[in-house]
Amino acid sequence: MSDFSIKVNIRKRIGKEESKKLRREGIIPGIIYGSGENTIPIKVNNKELLDLLRKIPSESTVLNIDVEGDQKMAIIQDMQMHPLHGIPTHVDFRIVHKGETVKVTVPIVLEGEAIGVKEGGLLEQIIHDIDIETTPMNIPEKVVFDITNMKVGDKIYVKDLEIGDAKILHNIENVVAEVVIPHVHVEEVEEEVEEEEGEVKEPEVINEKKEEGEEKPGK
Repeated sequence: MSDFSIKVNIRKRIGKEESKKLRREGIIPGIIYGSGENTIPIKVNNKELLDLLRKIPSESTVLNIDVEGDQKMAIIQDMQMHPLHGIPTHVDFRIVHKGETVKVTVPIVLEGEAIGVKEGGLLEQIIHDIDIETTPMNIPEKVVFDITNMKVGDKIYVKDLEIGDAKILHNIENVVAEVVIPHVHVEEVEEEVEEEEGEVKEPEVINEKKEEGEEKPGK
């Protein structure tokens, strides 16, 4: 049994207008389905769903779903969010059965402080989560990698991750993270060049204008 659970109710009515009405009342519409199972339209309290989302390590966490007294194991297969308010507007729960395999996405967590970072390097994480296929009871909450011994130039590959009894659905040669030398942006500064001593300057040209009525020499 999972450590996380939530109660949902069956929706008697479906449709866009009904869904809008539910959201105004603080209720999120959704469905629950699975292999060999009938798809059931459900509704869940918005606050209870948000509380659950804050507790679970990832959406791939196996949950206990109470569908009006009928207990089911499920994961959050999909969730639509409001583009402005960032709250759920629809949720899909997928029922999982012991022994069957499911494809899920699990977060990658880097722990520790790399030696290379202490020496002035920069840690760059390129892949933040990984797709795997495994049985429901073997889904890890997260994939942890200790980066303490990483030096500048060291890389972590997908193949270096330990995920237990699960199949990795990524290219195992993809780089997860690396410690690199920070890029330093050097601004070019124009130097002022002083005139060297002895440099020949252009002579000043002075145009003298004779005053009107000035006598000419010899007169």
